[in-house]
Amino acid sequence: MAEQQRKAPGRPAAERYFAEYVGLPAARGSAEVTLQEAINEKAMRSWKLISVTKAPGDDGLFLVWDTSGFFSG
Repeated sequence: MAEQQRKAPGRPAAERYFAEYVGLPAARGSAEVTLQEAINEKAMRSWKLISVTKAPGDDGLFLVWDTSGFFSG
């Protein structure tokens, strides 16, 4: 008998969120340019930035995006 996967009501699909690692260069001013380019690229798709976390052990950042293009709240 095949098991059915239970899905919580109202739970978003896994594809709704996208995690991205952005490595920040050490050159002066380059980190800001790199980060702004990553933000602009996703903003053109109407994605919403929902979380930023410093990567442990290096100078990179993890950006988490809501790809639904809809913001509530």
